[in-house]
Amino acid sequence: MTLTQMEAFLAVLDDGTTRAAAQRLDLSQSAISRRITQLEQALKLQLFVRDKTRLVPTREARFLEPHIRVMVERALWLDSTAQDLGAGQSPEMLLRVAFPGSMTVDIVPRMLARFLASNEHTRIELHTGPYDAIERMIRDDRAEIGFVRLPMQQDGLHIIPLAEVPTVCVMPKDHRLAARDELALNDLRGEPMVLLGRHRTPRREMAEALSRAGLRPVVRVEAHSVASACGLVAQGFGLTLVNELMAKDYLHLGLIARPLRERLTHRFAFATQPDPPLTTTGERFVAEFQRFIVNSVLKPGSL
Repeated sequence: MTLTQMEAFLAVLDDGTTRAAAQRLDLSQSAISRRITQLEQALKLQLFVRDKTRLVPTREARFLEPHIRVMVERALWLDSTAQDLGAGQSPEMLLRVAFPGSMTVDIVPRMLARFLASNEHTRIELHTGPYDAIERMIRDDRAEIGFVRLPMQQDGLHIIPLAEVPTVCVMPKDHRLAARDELALNDLRGEPMVLLGRHRTPRREMAEALSRAGLRPVVRVEAHSVASACGLVAQGFGLTLVNELMAKDYLHLGLIARPLRERLTHRFAFATQPDPPLTTTGERFVAEFQRFIVNSVLKPGSL
């Protein structure tokens, strides 16, 4: 099984015909067919069945597809890195990081701009997704550093604590509660709310806190990210309770955040593979992000 055979397999899978795959890879149709046949022989599996002019992938091909894509991506990365090494450039020039999409409006771009300004030979590959997906990215070595919420679902990853962040109440600037410097949960009685989906850990913790305060929230919409929750608040669907760190990315929507008297915290960390350890570039990224969070994002009075 070779890289060229796997590339031919993916090209046919994506384009549906050997002709289109040949055009993509700048090869002849016979070369594409030969490589597919060789791959089927190596794997001892039928990967495609003919349907007139198209090749239809078998169930086995669909099962193998994501694994082959990862192998091809890693092989291409290896080839690129080897060329950089041959040219005398740093092997640490590519850093793969993963963050929740809700952080990529302002916080992450500002941090990356600062980091890359002082690390000119580094390239960043930015992945986004929910926390469980980020944990899988680290476990599967698709990213080296992942921003996660504690406690995690995956075991066996190395944890670098970042920050403990309070919950804040986010509302439109003209809301009647915006005039207060601090809110208690009881102040939210009867207010329509946008809360994170009921199966998320923050929602369960929030429900317990509201129950202790004797409140039954009036939930207008359930959201599944801080970004969507704040966007819905901006459109007048109610108030939301989210972590202070990510709330700051959405205050430009005409929103304001107020701290809660009851301290409901969120713990965030970076997750990495325990072995091998981070590169020097990775360690610099973690240290600079920690300083950035403390000094630029969570400093007192920054709401």
